[in-house]
Amino acid sequence: MHSRGWRRFPRTFTRAATSAGRWTLDFVYPPACSLCGQPLLNSTARPQRLCVQCRNEVAPVLPHRCLRCSAPAGPHLDTSNGCIHCRADRFAFEKVLSLGAYDGSLREACLQVKRQSGSVVAVALAGLLVEQEFMESGYGQPGFDLVVPVPHHWTDRIRQNHLPPVTLATCVARLLSVPCAAHILAKVRRTRPQTELSHTERRKNLRGAFRLIGRPDLTSRQVLLVDDVLTTGTTAHRAATELKRAGAVITVAVLARGLGPGAPTGPRAGAGSEPNHTPS
Repeated sequence: MHSRGWRRFPRTFTRAATSAGRWTLDFVYPPACSLCGQPLLNSTARPQRLCVQCRNEVAPVLPHRCLRCSAPAGPHLDTSNGCIHCRADRFAFEKVLSLGAYDGSLREACLQVKRQSGSVVAVALAGLLVEQEFMESGYGQPGFDLVVPVPHHWTDRIRQNHLPPVTLATCVARLLSVPCAAHILAKVRRTRPQTELSHTERRKNLRGAFRLIGRPDLTSRQVLLVDDVLTTGTTAHRAATELKRAGAVITVAVLARGLGPGAPTGPRAGAGSEPNHTPS
């Protein structure tokens, strides 16, 4: 017993030292909200470090969302097989998890994430996504075997220090205690930005753009594919197709679900007319 206690001492000491270091750092440099910069009164309550106002503005409670694509839906609609935004689409992934619609404050936060200085905001929103989708939503135990970011072309990795999908996936994997497999999927062909293309052009643009590296065996593995924004779902579908060929079952996690210009984003979105499929 005595020797066992000594073996535990380094781990206990490390945890105590880490806690003390964080307390000291917070005392010298008081933590602030990652979005608005306002001081946080209770910095240890939540890992993403967002003030209550920013949390509520970025991810307001949406009681009715499509179970397949995460788009806002009407209160009495059965979306187990999709909604008007996704019912006509065939995806290689099973479902989408998101903070909400790509609109208002969430849209502004996503634009901050895309900047080279956006890693701090990305980490904050990744923490909020995990909290909302896995800790408070009733989704249950994650049960994922791997977290995989949607890859960028190697030329983007050279020019940019911060790639949003990689930053988000790394943080999500850490919070879920799941390995982040950032190098099993690659973008092997440089393509035009999806935002510049029509819906039809987007489908053609990414054909053959992604490829698995090293022929991994993903049979029956639950994979969480992470990106920043999903609109038409083409990028996630093409990336998921490669993972599915290796046997994986894929769920997509994004910060925001884009619906295209003119599409409704409020609580009654999805209750009326056919969607506008213009944006990625």
